[in-house]
Amino acid sequence: MERFSPRRFLVLVLILGIGVGIGAGLEFMFGPSRAGPPPASVAAAPTPPKAAPQSPPEANLSCSASASFQNNLYPSLMLSFGGLAQDFTHCLTVEIRNAPAGKPCQLRIDSDLLLEPLLLTQNAPSGRFVLNPEIPWNYEALRRVDQLRPETFVVTVTAGEKATAQTALVCTVHPVNEAVSRVQDPETGQWQDTSVCFAAFVNEDHPWIGALLREASAHGNLERFSGYEFGEQAVVEQMEAIWEALAARRLNYVDSATTSGGVPGITSQYVRFLDQTVREQGANCVDASVMMASIFRRIGLRPVLIFAPGHCFVAVYDLPQGGQLIPIETTMLGTAPFSAALSYGGRELVADAPNFSSPGYSVVDIALARQQGVKPIAYEEAR
Repeated sequence: MERFSPRRFLVLVLILGIGVGIGAGLEFMFGPSRAGPPPASVAAAPTPPKAAPQSPPEANLSCSASASFQNNLYPSLMLSFGGLAQDFTHCLTVEIRNAPAGKPCQLRIDSDLLLEPLLLTQNAPSGRFVLNPEIPWNYEALRRVDQLRPETFVVTVTAGEKATAQTALVCTVHPVNEAVSRVQDPETGQWQDTSVCFAAFVNEDHPWIGALLREASAHGNLERFSGYEFGEQAVVEQMEAIWEALAARRLNYVDSATTSGGVPGITSQYVRFLDQTVREQGANCVDASVMMASIFRRIGLRPVLIFAPGHCFVAVYDLPQGGQLIPIETTMLGTAPFSAALSYGGRELVADAPNFSSPGYSVVDIALARQQGVKPIAYEEAR
């Protein structure tokens, strides 16, 4: 047996130590990872509580505005129907959204066509509601609109101390000379006859009528205009004297009735006021009929405007309480004697009378229109 050698033992131990170190290094590098237990002194973190669901933020106050007839305004309707139909004067609608229900809400509308800004305060019946307020129109400003133009209405809604919403509504304002004869109901599609609007263009108070009557007296043998005082024959003689005086002014037929702003669901026509007709020495069938009706009414007669599709002429009742109509064809003014216009008007009346209840036909009795509240559109000096 070989003797124990300390030297050989140390070498063997050294070799084994090197092998163990190499094996441990290889296991560390390539062996599976093992997570050790957490230190006993470190406590596990508690699970945070779930946050309570938050309600969505409240929507901001808002508003929108619109006007009747696709945002078109007709001064002739507003002036003639101002005391008759609120639909034609309360023609702005404001919708308010996200208002505090039950709380005061203020509406303000500003425009150059108003006498003053509209101010209206009421408690909101719900978060969303509609207002159709009475508008303080400046009727003198409406009377002065002589051509198609835009108009801006600034709408402001205030709820509480800070919540404010604003919008601008741009409307097309039509000239005061544009008379509306028919309006279509958008819900039913039916047409509403508004030809009584033409009664507002008949102005028996027009300051120019006095001069025309003096000219009429000079052209005939009438001592005075007496209305119905001396019977039917005297009525015809007064009508003829006025016809001759207007013909002497060289008033001629001019076919100009078109308007520049056609709107679906609206039938309208341009109509001259009496002073415009006399000054321009031209008239279409409506212009001349309106002018003569103004003069006839001034002398105490009861005129009516008779409308057929594409045409209008004037007639006078032979009695103050009604009766037979005496019609004249006004387009013959300046080109034919009164007797011819009287004869032609009679034939037209016979042809049109059976259709008076049909669409496009109507008879506007000026006296009845006045009783219903249709007043003359006031005369204004030319600018």
